[in-house]
Amino acid sequence: MGKNNDIYYYLSLLSQLGITMIFSILVCVFIYKVISKFIGENIFLFIFFIVIGVAGGFYNVYRLVMRK
Repeated sequence: MGKNNDIYYYLSLLSQLGITMIFSILVCVFIYKVISKFIGENIFLFIFFIVIGVAGGFYNVYRLVMRK
């Protein structure tokens, strides 16, 4: 019974990590879209926000893993 609970624990942790990573990137893309309406589209600004989203996602994933 304990081994089965471990599988569910790690499966839920893995899905939580994936959702956290994707959500961080999507939030930064949304912020880029809002800003690009005012200043125009810029590929460098888009890449900047993607990098910020990935970095924020990795930071949140790190915090989740260290907490568990």
